Amino acid sequence: MGVGSSTMQHNARPRAVGTQAGFSVLEAIVAVALIAAAFLPLLALQTQLTRTAIAIERAEANLLARNNALALLQAINPGMRPAGSEEMGAVRLDWTAQALSPVQPARGPAGSPGRFNVALYEIKATLTFDNGREDIFTVRQVGWRAIRPAGDLG
Repeated sequence: MGVGSSTMQHNARPRAVGTQAGFSVLEAIVAVALIAAAFLPLLALQTQLTRTAIAIERAEANLLARNNALALLQAINPGMRPAGSEEMGAVRLDWTAQALSPVQPARGPAGSPGRFNVALYEIKATLTFDNGREDIFTVRQVGWRAIRPAGDLG
């Protein structure tokens, strides 16, 4: 093993001091910048999806409250109770009714006088949510008021 093997060892170049295999700082910064640029649209999409989900929840709560208010208003006779307020959980319903037509006596069979005065009312309803937001809508409904007791044929 003499001369040839020692010559090979001396001809091999030693690695320079301070160099290592791997990423440089500049490469790492570029990689982080690319990853950040790729995630920005995803973040914007997530923000938009969150806003849309909140808007849908608010619209759903509003629709549910309106449906409940309409059911309550259908059960109320505006001829007898032209204004009022009801608590519906986290929502309060306030309403006022105005007659759109003159109050007239209803006619019974064969044109005989009826027992009721009737009119068409416009009901302005206001839903007030627990966060202070309000939703105002109107409905039209027939209202009546008894003018004779049952059995009195007038």
